[in-house]
Formats: sequence, C-alpha cells, structure tokens
Amino acid sequence: MARLPYPDPKDLPEEARKLLETLPPLNIFRMIAGSGASFVPFMALINAYLNEGTLDDELRELVILRVGHLCGSAYELHHHVRVSRNVGMSEARIAATAGVLPSPHFSEAENAALAFADDLVAHVKGDKALFDAARKHLGDTGIQELAIIVGVYLLVCRYLETFEIELEEKEIQGDSLEEIKRSLESQ
Repeated sequence: MARLPYPDPKDLPEEARKLLETLPPLNIFRMIAGSGASFVPFMALINAYLNEGTLDDELRELVILRVGHLCGSAYELHHHVRVSRNVGMSEARIAATAGVLPSPHFSEAENAALAFADDLVAHVKGDKALFDAARKHLGDTGIQELAIIVGVYLLVCRYLETFEIELEEKEIQGDSLEEIKRSLESQ
C-alpha cells in the first residue's frame, strides 16, 4: 500500500485532472498528479525523451532498465520491461541489463552508454574516460540526453520507492509511450 493516499482526481487542479484522465492508468501517474505544479511539466519532460528523443529506443530502454536494477525498483522494471518488449528488444538483452558489463548482448556503443550510466548512478559526476567513450558513440546531444535519462530515472525510482507505489491490479496493455504523447498534445 502506498505511503500516501492517491489523490482524488476531482480535487486536482483542472490542468492536472485533464492530463491524468488521458494518461495510461499507471499508479505512478495517479500519485504524481497530486504533486502540485510539477506534474504537467514533469510529464512533458518524460515525453520529450520517450517520444522525441535522439537516442535509439532500445538504448534508451537499456539505460532505463539498468537504472531500475541499480536502484532496486521493481515497479520501474516491470513497466519498462514491457516497454522494452514493445520496442522489439529480445529477452536476452532485457535480462542482460541486470548483469555485468561489458555484455556480449550489447554493442560497443551500448556498453559504453551503460558503463557511463552506472558511473553516474554511483558517483553523480561521470568519470572522464567513461564520459568520453559514451560521447564518442552518442555525440554531444546524445550524451546530454543520456545524462538526463539517468537523472530522471534516479528521481523516478526514488519517488516510486519512497512512496511505496505498488503495481496496478490490472496489467497495462501496450507500451504507454504513444498514450503519453497524445495526452500532452491534447493539452
């Protein structure tokens, strides 16, 4: 059971209520809708890299899964394993996100990005050699997006664990990415 009650949608500000009504029925969205003025911009940030980002979909999901494993966030892993499958990622690659790096399941670029992500999780400021290796493959925009994704999912995992947000009773269908995009476009 979550540490706080989920907000009643009728008590939310109109903009937050309208956005929540159009989003996939995820408990994290239900809870964070009650966070005040940060809800709508937070969802816009999530949408920016999930639907409009420069990183390859599989690389993005590898990084999100890796951060979920490093943070021990079962909720995050559950949902992003589903998203990873929907973007076409193999079960072997999904499973390898919990393993040792470098992994033969990942390309040189993916291993470099994941090593840099690990370092960001552990040390805040990434090691220069790991930064340079990831940047070589991702470029300036890609390395920035990678750092943002790691940072956002550190926040998301800490939020999920702090508020003890539980998995939904009913399994969510689809990957939710298009629904998030449509929800924000309708605002």
